[in-house]
Amino acid sequence: MNDPAHFLPSFVWRADRDGVVRYANPWTSRYLGIPALELVGMHWKTFVHPDDIDHVLDAVRQMRDGTLLGNVEVRLLRADGEYRWHVLHLQAERDANGRIGDTVGVATDIHEARHAWAMYEASERRLKAAFHGARMGAWEWDMKRRVVRMTSQLADLYGFPPGTDALALSDLENRVEPEYRALFQRKVDDALQHGGPFEFDFVLNGGSPSPRWLRMRGHAEYEHGTLAHVYGVTFDISKERAAEEQLSLSERRYRVLVESTGALVWSAEPNGDIRPAGEDWSRFTGDGAVRLADWGWLDYVHPDDREAARQGWVDVLQRRAPGSLMFRMRRHDGQYRMMHAQAAPLFDSHGKLQEWFGTTTDVTPQYEAQLAIEARNLRLSVAMQAARLNIVCFDLTSRTLSFEEGHAPRIDHVLSYDEALRNVHPDDRAMLEQYVCRLAEGHDPVANFEFRLQNAYGEQWMHGSALLQRGADGKPLRIIASVIDITQRKQLELMLRETDRRKDEFLAMLAHELRNPLAPLRTAIALLDKQPDTGSRPHELINLMRRQVEHMTRIVDDLLEVSRITQGRIVLQLEPVLVGTAVYHAVEAIAAMAEARHQQLHVSVCDPTTWVCGDITRISQIFVNILNNASKYTPENGHITVNVAADGEWVSIVTQDTGTGISAELLPKVFELFSQGERTLDRSDGGLGIGLSLVKKLVEMHNGTIAVHSEGPNLGTTVTVRLPRLHHHERHSAVALSEPAPGHARTALRVLVVDDNRDAADSLAMLCESEGHVARVAYSSAEALDAAPSFAPDVALLDIGLPDIDGYALARQLRRKGDAKPLLIAITGYGQTDDRLRAQSAGFDYHFVKPVNIDSLLKLLSSLMQGR
Repeated sequence: MNDPAHFLPSFVWRADRDGVVRYANPWTSRYLGIPALELVGMHWKTFVHPDDIDHVLDAVRQMRDGTLLGNVEVRLLRADGEYRWHVLHLQAERDANGRIGDTVGVATDIHEARHAWAMYEASERRLKAAFHGARMGAWEWDMKRRVVRMTSQLADLYGFPPGTDALALSDLENRVEPEYRALFQRKVDDALQHGGPFEFDFVLNGGSPSPRWLRMRGHAEYEHGTLAHVYGVTFDISKERAAEEQLSLSERRYRVLVESTGALVWSAEPNGDIRPAGEDWSRFTGDGAVRLADWGWLDYVHPDDREAARQGWVDVLQRRAPGSLMFRMRRHDGQYRMMHAQAAPLFDSHGKLQEWFGTTTDVTPQYEAQLAIEARNLRLSVAMQAARLNIVCFDLTSRTLSFEEGHAPRIDHVLSYDEALRNVHPDDRAMLEQYVCRLAEGHDPVANFEFRLQNAYGEQWMHGSALLQRGADGKPLRIIASVIDITQRKQLELMLRETDRRKDEFLAMLAHELRNPLAPLRTAIALLDKQPDTGSRPHELINLMRRQVEHMTRIVDDLLEVSRITQGRIVLQLEPVLVGTAVYHAVEAIAAMAEARHQQLHVSVCDPTTWVCGDITRISQIFVNILNNASKYTPENGHITVNVAADGEWVSIVTQDTGTGISAELLPKVFELFSQGERTLDRSDGGLGIGLSLVKKLVEMHNGTIAVHSEGPNLGTTVTVRLPRLHHHERHSAVALSEPAPGHARTALRVLVVDDNRDAADSLAMLCESEGHVARVAYSSAEALDAAPSFAPDVALLDIGLPDIDGYALARQLRRKGDAKPLLIAITGYGQTDDRLRAQSAGFDYHFVKPVNIDSLLKLLSSLMQGR
């Protein structure tokens, strides 16, 4: 089905002009519990609450007046028999005659939102009623600014004008009876010094003969050891007076309060008809009291608030209980002011309602201040969320943690200490718990703390600082901490460490790779110095040096190529190139390597005349590098295949091998510079780690793509290069690239030379023979172990990085414990202090770093011969 409504998780149906359902999406069928086939043909009134049907009809009628859209809140019957509130979006369609035809209804569930809002309003009403009924007011002292913030109830309790929400502490102290002010100040100072909750009573300077006692309860909070805020409530605890005296006193106090606050006083009949009292109403509205009487006051209410104000007053009348309303009312200057109306019913001794008495107060300053506070809190919340900052409070008594994001605490998210600790990474728990314990004991932890959380998103690094809050008695109450998510920063640190590690590995690899070709070169030069000019051996030595020089040249060239490409210094010499020719020449270049490893090469070119536009040297370099890698990582007797295919736009060159493959961890990083898999001491499966990085850059310079795929270790590797095909050909002959064939193995005698680098082994053996020693060569540990019993060498020159068994293990097997022969000499590219210590512990007698110092080695062999 192509209809998008079919997949919407919302209530969607289409009804015709008569209200008969013609289509309903699967969500509607599931919600109603009615199969889709049965639902078609039913009237939409079947699943709409009876009391809401008229609302839907009204919305439809309004659409017929011109608009084709309408919204209405209705209750829809769910499959379990419960009606849930939805916002119904209606859209009508006109038929060919311009009349309203089908109507589409899309309903969104708002049941929980309505329920939550109702609970919130009820909670607000209960809170206001509780404060009003208890004659209690709440307050906050800002000790830094010496400012008091208070609720309207507290302002009323102290006798401050309506709208007073902040004033100086000195103004509050001035409200205390003069003879009690010194005692009041002393009690306040004593309570604040100890912190925590406090409570004391004092006498308010009410200006009346009888003292008026108030009780103050509060709690002080400190920031970094400095008193910052004090929170609390104050309520009246005066003793009861004689009924007549109390009534008279209350009346006078009320009149003074009303006159000082400027509230608009009014009364009303039991049926709700308003009777404005005094001239305050006329001064506020600019009109006579006659226009305000009965229900005329609604004409001065803002049009957007008028219906809510009317309905609110009706609800108060029906409840026959005290109530309040908030609405905007037009002042004489045309401005709308936020007004707070309060009403209380007056009953006679028989419980009969006599009249209503109330006041309406301009609370615009408080309302605007509240909006400013909410806006500030919103900004604070956004800032904390942007900084990923959380406030954590650890109650030491209940050992529970509560969390705060932004300006509001997450009351629904409280964890026990043990439960929260289980979310911490096991390696960090002991450290974090030690930090918390030291802080709870009153010690200064000095530094901040860091730890990792384990959650559904993986590891999450957190950084925080904390302080201890004490009670009035000095005992620890809670630990308050600010915690910031630093996962991204930690990941960058780990990346930098990994980059540094790879740099160090690269330098070690570079030293090893450059030493390997230098070793046989130095040996060959020493032999040339000892040989006469006749014979074939000098020619053989020259070829050996040529091969090693070319080896080193390739290493240096690769390094220089990467540097040039990175710096943008390579310019391609573009011309038409036959892909098949370039591939065959690359195969020819690595044929000697493949033949030495007994590998089978298979090449398939679909069309020998397939052309691309490129730099012949760079394209050949691409294929040689790929085939060189394939041969290097494919074991002996393995298979390497190259397939060239083309379509109208692209030429694909796919190289597959049956080699060691690539692990899932390394596969995403194969094109990174200096990136390699796990390496062994022999370095036979390694290099500098720049080959594929260089190839990728060259392919991209030709507007092509390269991809590497492997099923895993020992499952082979596939490299796919795609280059744009060239259709307008120009004849061009490819340049042949070839590698020199590796040297042939030589026999070995009394000096056993073991090295998987044939040139290095052969040249070293020839050097020994030139000095009159009998030499025998082994190119692997297995060959050395087979030859040793019959050969009985006096000296063994061992390479450390051997492919099967490394030189350390081979040394232990060649000379058993307690034997003196053979003398073990390490010949290796690893020359760090740790490498020498490891060689010594394996039983080696001497340690030479490639390229070997020929004079030192020959002197050592000579001294050994003299000592025999």
